[in-house]
Amino acid sequence: MKEQKAIIIVENIVKKYKLYKEPIDRLKETLHPFKKKYHHDFYALKSVDFEIYKGETVGIIGRNGSGKSTLLKIITGVLTPTSGKITVDGKISAILELGAGFNPELTGVENIYLNTSINGMSKSQTDSKIDEIIAFSELGEFINQPVKTYSSGMKARLGFAVAINSDPDILIVDEALAVGDAAFQRKCFAKMEDIRKSGATILFVSHSESNIVNLCTRAIWLSNGEKVIEGEPKYVTGLYLKNSNKKDIKKDAIVLELSKLQSKDSDITEIATKSIEEYYDDTLISKSKIIYEQNGAYIDNIYIKDKDNKKVNVLKYDADYTYCYDIRYDQDYDNVRLGMIIKTPKGVELVAGQYPYYKTKDGIAVKANKKYTIEWKFKCLFGAGNYFTNCGTYDLKAQKQLHRITDAYMFRVINNTKSINAGMIALLKNGNLINE
Repeated sequence: MKEQKAIIIVENIVKKYKLYKEPIDRLKETLHPFKKKYHHDFYALKSVDFEIYKGETVGIIGRNGSGKSTLLKIITGVLTPTSGKITVDGKISAILELGAGFNPELTGVENIYLNTSINGMSKSQTDSKIDEIIAFSELGEFINQPVKTYSSGMKARLGFAVAINSDPDILIVDEALAVGDAAFQRKCFAKMEDIRKSGATILFVSHSESNIVNLCTRAIWLSNGEKVIEGEPKYVTGLYLKNSNKKDIKKDAIVLELSKLQSKDSDITEIATKSIEEYYDDTLISKSKIIYEQNGAYIDNIYIKDKDNKKVNVLKYDADYTYCYDIRYDQDYDNVRLGMIIKTPKGVELVAGQYPYYKTKDGIAVKANKKYTIEWKFKCLFGAGNYFTNCGTYDLKAQKQLHRITDAYMFRVINNTKSINAGMIALLKNGNLINE
């Protein structure tokens, strides 16, 4: 974070709704002489507390119905909390849902002026931004058509173009990037990164683990209206995925697990590279490993081997290796798939593999209590640094994860060549200048 100034303070926020079985029950309750209750209370948010600092990009993750959108609407002033306090220091620009704030009878251009005025911009300020907003939306001639004729993707383009070009102090985005084509999504992420670098604060809701990890400096997990944990995005999303399908979320145990993970920062920061040529460094042990609950299979003996079948965790650039793990199944399955991922310490996925290949409709048949070893061969084209692997197996028939381990194996790549290429993956050979 750029400076320790809280720009959003959420203090003990509670949002309670009264739910009635029948619409008439509301009238009955109002008129009943003895104040009989015909409703039951539903808590969309339960005593949520956190602070967001100037310049941060904070992601909020959680299942549908966990309270994410309700929380954002309270922060933006669309909803009023039942109790608690929200303090916001700065100009907010928000995309809360598709078409929010749009008048369907007005054209795209007219809605731009309507929305920017809501965001506190004068007409002259909008005049200076209108061409930029229209160009960013990529709506072409449709910008002069009524919004009621727009598809969901077109509404998302217009809403994002308005919000992100309003020079906000705080940008709030509620899963608005789930629609639209990949090129537009990438442009939106690039623009959000520019806004973040300018010192603005971003609050970002997403169901995508990779979006949270790649974009955010901190993550918050909400479940059933409560904050479960907040912290390093890589760990928060990992623990969320590990526990999200459980009916009973054991908050204390998850908080303790996060504390243990974040206390071992040597896996997040770069481990000092030493001059080594040996194949195996016993200090390279993944301390951020998250082992998911076994649900029909068990993975162990995870390793990388070189072309001589030696177990290694110090890899040389441009050499050939094989990533392996053993797996046993609790019962016979006739349609399973196995997978792997290689990623950076921050959780950015660089390489992923599946067996059988994901475009193949069917998986493979396996027998109970028989040991299988899966191998993926690869050429090490990664830049010098530390990397982590994931592994897992999935039952395609039942649509469930049988076992998964994240940050299962840690390895380091050393640059043993005179290559001058930079970046995480060195796909290029040295440049060649041709004189004509």
